Amino acid sequence: MRNGILLLCALSIVGCTQNNTKPGASGQPKATVSASPEAVWQNRQRVFAGMKEWSMDGRVGLQLRGQSWSFGLKWNEKTGRESLMDIVNPLTGAVMASIRETGSQVVLKAADGKSYRDTSAERLLERQLKLKFPLGDMRYWARGLPAPDKPVDAIKLDARGRPQQLAQGGWVVSYTAYKDQSGNALPTKMSLEKASERAKAKVIAKQWKTRF
Repeated sequence: MRNGILLLCALSIVGCTQNNTKPGASGQPKATVSASPEAVWQNRQRVFAGMKEWSMDGRVGLQLRGQSWSFGLKWNEKTGRESLMDIVNPLTGAVMASIRETGSQVVLKAADGKSYRDTSAERLLERQLKLKFPLGDMRYWARGLPAPDKPVDAIKLDARGRPQQLAQGGWVVSYTAYKDQSGNALPTKMSLEKASERAKAKVIAKQWKTRF
């Protein structure tokens, strides 16, 4: 159960009017600075929809129903093809658990070597943990985007057109820092909360890599 909860908490670790978006030095497109926040936000969603691969290396702290955990997270995503999340010991870097999704097949491998399979990552987590978590939505939230297949309850943008707070599916996601000052910057600090589950998480992204 503890290894399974670690998997859950890791997850609780996402057109510009002139259409003149330019690539940055890292290859990530930069939004037009002079555009309104709303226009930059629309452009951000359009640009990120073309992201083919991304990876995030970070740390997660979780409070869940009176218990607390902290661990490292290595998340690699090939959009529409493969997803791999490794939950790692923050001191040694050893992988404690992992979840791999390829097409319609999902495999959860615990630290004791046992593997669990399903065709739905969310159902697999619910079956093992007796808890629901929108793993599919987190793929978007981690990058500062709303999940595209459900309504957004509320969203607050900063002056650069990036989300400061996003409410969706009963979760509130708050973004407190971004990689740089551009409208298309990726989050480096975020928190998630779902009051009904007594769940809170803080995520620090130490490194991002993307390919468009």
